[in-house]
Amino acid sequence: MKNRLVTLKSFLGTVTPKKDTLENENYWQLIGQKGRIIDDRMINYRVLVLFESNLDDYKLENHNPTKNSLWIKMSDLKIENE
Repeated sequence: MKNRLVTLKSFLGTVTPKKDTLENENYWQLIGQKGRIIDDRMINYRVLVLFESNLDDYKLENHNPTKNSLWIKMSDLKIENE
C-alpha cells in the first residue's frame, strides 16, 4: 500500500462533522484532498497519509512526526489509479 495515491472520501465514515466539532478537529474539510500512503504499517485499520495540502492552512491538529500526515481509516480513502 505504501506510495499509493489516495483521495479522502469521508472521515470516520461520514461526509459531515457533528455540530459541536471544534475547528481544529474538523478533518472533514479535507474531503476531496489527495495524498500518499507513506507507511507500510496499518494500525487499527488506519494508514499514514501524507496530504498534498498544508494542514496548517486548515488550522487542523497534526502532531505526527511527518508534517501534513494523518492516520486515516482505509474505509475513508479512495485508492487512485496513477
